[in-house]
Amino acid sequence: MEKKTTRSKIDWRQFLVSVLGTAIGVALTFIVSARLEHRNKEQARRLTAIMVIHDIDNTIDIVKNMKEEEERNGEFLRSIMAQRDQLEGMPYDTLNKALILLSDSNSDFRFDTSKEKIFNSDLDTWQNLGNMAFLDNVQAFYHYRQGFQDAMNQSTVYIHPIPDEEYMRIVMGTGWVTAEEYSATIRPFLNEKLHEDRVVYYINVSASRVQYANEVIDYWTALNNENKFLMGITEREMEDYVKNINKNGVPLTKSRLLGRWVLSVGDQTNEYDFHGDNSYDFEMDYSSSFIKTLHFSGKLKMKVSYGGEWAFQGDSLVMTPDYNSVDIKMDPSGMVPEENMQDSLDVWVNRTRESTVADFKEMAENGERRIIKARLDYSKDKMEWSESDGRVRYLNRKKE
Repeated sequence: MEKKTTRSKIDWRQFLVSVLGTAIGVALTFIVSARLEHRNKEQARRLTAIMVIHDIDNTIDIVKNMKEEEERNGEFLRSIMAQRDQLEGMPYDTLNKALILLSDSNSDFRFDTSKEKIFNSDLDTWQNLGNMAFLDNVQAFYHYRQGFQDAMNQSTVYIHPIPDEEYMRIVMGTGWVTAEEYSATIRPFLNEKLHEDRVVYYINVSASRVQYANEVIDYWTALNNENKFLMGITEREMEDYVKNINKNGVPLTKSRLLGRWVLSVGDQTNEYDFHGDNSYDFEMDYSSSFIKTLHFSGKLKMKVSYGGEWAFQGDSLVMTPDYNSVDIKMDPSGMVPEENMQDSLDVWVNRTRESTVADFKEMAENGERRIIKARLDYSKDKMEWSESDGRVRYLNRKKE
């Protein structure tokens, strides 16, 4: 009997469909992965560009503030120069301010270079950005900013003309005297300095410092406008970036703000009491570091209080203090006078208070206000303040 052999038949159509489906699946996976990688690179590219553009904008704001301060100080010093032979009738606070503005603070000015370091240290930056004109602009900006910083710290146009050691010698040499006695001491010193070529030059080139600041601001502004155009960055994207820099936490609202908040920094405690009528009360308790002189030693305690008004401006808290309402109390109980030196201590305390009052009076005349980026943590009992100068502070809600 003949055996009939069986052979399994292969469904080639199904096989081909299966192979084709696998191939298409693999291809789709690669396409999707490539698109995701491209999108991630595009997002990283835009985020890097926005970070740098914001750094340039922030630097421009810093120079604008410096220019405005220079305009005020330059006008003040030119007024003093015009009256340098009639200093006899000038009050203590005016003379002291002139002396401080002309004296070397002995501290270098520094821009925040953290964003610059991130930009220059990321090797992928150059590949991801892909726009050589933008890269050239950024490198030119950072090079120019370093030169501007060096000029402020090294050029005679910017260095204050009275060396710090001379300032300290005249101040410490007067001892602890009344404001009137102190004024009598510094008047001849200031008169002499105001006739020196170096001091005259510094005051006369104030307009040059303002002009240079304007040139820097105009150049960097034009350059950054070009950067935004080259990279296709919109103002809306810049606003979103600024809002999301400190995205953690929750937005500040009126109901969440009201109440008393405490900020502690070293031996200083600041309390802000925000009210529903958009007013606030400020109170500061301060304890100085240990003071040691020939006449007394110890720590001086001081309490400062004043009122003000608050408002919201976008995600910022705008605080307008009323410095004319300031009240200052001195507590010298932690100071110990040497034998027969109580009068000297009393004079020094009064002079310190007068100087502090004069500082607040000057701020009141300038109409100062603070614009602070503010957010709360999720407990709503801690508030983060990001100030325009880059400082970040944390306040805690005070439980009643």
